[in-house]
Amino acid sequence: MKANEPLEKRIPYLEDHMYTGTDLGLTYSTQNSLFKVWSPLAKKAWVNLYDTNESDKPLKKMEMTLDENVWSLTVDENLEGFFYTYSFLHDSTKTESADIYSKAVGLNGNRSAIVDLAKTNPSNWSDDFFTPAEKITDAVIWEVHVEDFSSDPQASFSGDNRGKYLAFAEEGVIVNDETDQPAGLDYLAESGINYVHLIPVFDFENNELSPAYNWGYDPKNYMVPEGKYASKPEDPVSRIKEFKEMIAALHRKNIGVVMDVVYNHTFFSETSHFQLSVPDYYYRQNSDGSWTNGSGCGNETASERKMMRKYIIESILYWVEEYHIDGFRFDLMGLHDVNTMNLLRETLNEKGYEHVILYGEPWNAGSVAIFEPNKPADKFHIGDLTDGIAIFNDEFRDAIKGSVFEKDAGGFLQGANGQDHSPYSNNDLIASILANTQIDAGRFHLPDEKKWARHPGQVITYSSAHDNLTLYDKLVASSNKGDNYERDIELIQMNKINAAILFTSLGGLFFMAGEEWGRTKFGDDNSFKSSIDVNQLDWGRAYENKDLVNYYRGMMAIRHAYAPLRDNTNETGDAIYFSQLRENVLAYTIPDTSGDSDWSMMAVIVNTSQHTERVELKSSYPLPKEWMILANRHAAGLSSLGTVLGNSLLINPREALVLVAPK
Repeated sequence: MKANEPLEKRIPYLEDHMYTGTDLGLTYSTQNSLFKVWSPLAKKAWVNLYDTNESDKPLKKMEMTLDENVWSLTVDENLEGFFYTYSFLHDSTKTESADIYSKAVGLNGNRSAIVDLAKTNPSNWSDDFFTPAEKITDAVIWEVHVEDFSSDPQASFSGDNRGKYLAFAEEGVIVNDETDQPAGLDYLAESGINYVHLIPVFDFENNELSPAYNWGYDPKNYMVPEGKYASKPEDPVSRIKEFKEMIAALHRKNIGVVMDVVYNHTFFSETSHFQLSVPDYYYRQNSDGSWTNGSGCGNETASERKMMRKYIIESILYWVEEYHIDGFRFDLMGLHDVNTMNLLRETLNEKGYEHVILYGEPWNAGSVAIFEPNKPADKFHIGDLTDGIAIFNDEFRDAIKGSVFEKDAGGFLQGANGQDHSPYSNNDLIASILANTQIDAGRFHLPDEKKWARHPGQVITYSSAHDNLTLYDKLVASSNKGDNYERDIELIQMNKINAAILFTSLGGLFFMAGEEWGRTKFGDDNSFKSSIDVNQLDWGRAYENKDLVNYYRGMMAIRHAYAPLRDNTNETGDAIYFSQLRENVLAYTIPDTSGDSDWSMMAVIVNTSQHTERVELKSSYPLPKEWMILANRHAAGLSSLGTVLGNSLLINPREALVLVAPK
């Protein structure tokens, strides 16, 4: 088989000549180095050894041997500190590429680096430990970009650590000299979140010495930390060790780490390491041979092909085992096939990593080029995904605040339901509070298309993420506030109501860093390459809006204290009872069917209308005669804010109440 044979011949040939071993890439020891690369159609392959990352010519060019579909070479000397690439001869075309299985790279990721990984471990790395959530519905996930976290000059991060991995390991950081309010790691430790979701931190295409901002959805080397966030990007060891130190610091605070992974496309197309190694194999093509573009980035990877599937699974395992990563969020998961995602979950479970959480975006950015018998891992095929894989609930996101695609469109928070310009009703939000599960929800008049999840463990419930407007900016845009992003009491109140609903909804919970203090990006709804001034976390705003911060913390404490809210079965959902009320008014009761809680029932009443409303609480279970208030328009937490007698009560405009019935 030749490299220039038609695709319809080449791809099946390559599928039949896969490599089943688990030692692709470099296996290093002080005695020798074993190089292995899969490229069955190449006529020849070489290892190029460089003394530096910048060397013009290799010190050695060593020919590899093809055996069992893989090219290999053993060098019997200690190569630590050198750099390498592979060269391939495809028919008459020569290519040079970094190792797609690189465990370390030089500056800007163009060459693979040879390091002793044992020397990258922080002290006591073998004792690193995190108590994971028993199930994804116990997770409260805080999404943040590495640079955003520590770039605010108001907060007392070390100058050397600003925008770097090591900022996450700093203790004693405060908002400013005039306050003693913690920022950074200490803030997280007090917050109630138990997972930090890091926007891409694998090596992506950028100038690692440039101050230019980038979200990182530009994949280049999937098994290496990004160098821009290391103290010495040019040092292959620095990025690895400091990344591990960040993880260890978060683990010491019992906070897990989720990586945002972008396997659906690569930044480069014709010159990507995948393409240079095995032309056309790792990407999907149209019938005319052109590349499909469901990612919107010029290409999409072919997860259904055996060696791409193998690559995804093996690289995920590597992050878990080498870096102790606790979860993965899949960008555009709808571009991956169901079988790959299911096999990944099964493989993690078989290896004892059941605790590693998996979730992703159940959509794509264009067309879907996955055809039968394969199925895309999107919302339409959630029934085919195995348990242990969750998807983002965009229906909750839009029902609670209005469509993300229309800046000025409102939802429940703005009291817009039932108005001519709003496509949403209370029923849309009711379905999402129930995690859009397939429960007997007939009394809520929910159509079948609103009941797509088997159980809450398949759903990530959220109001905001790095994409689109921040929650606060959405409220500004949809509430006739002009371009004023300063603290506004009316909008802060809406933000509190969001917390009351979000944290009493089913599913795993997720929110963008700073949502809990009214984070603003000044109306920028796509800040992927905007300045750090726009993107950075404003820790001063956290102090200014500490009433909102404390409200979120109080709602998290309530959620942690009441197990039914974290149920990953349909038992709680079946027992939740919604009163039939007018638009923009919700009232629901959540009984403790297990009997394990200190409270026998919870009631949530929310009024986002402009009028005082009377609410009649209902339940299929016995209702109490007296309720204790845990949250009102001002505060939330585990301490009593007063009592309410009976089950018919008035609720003020723009108010949320969370009530519990002690046993």
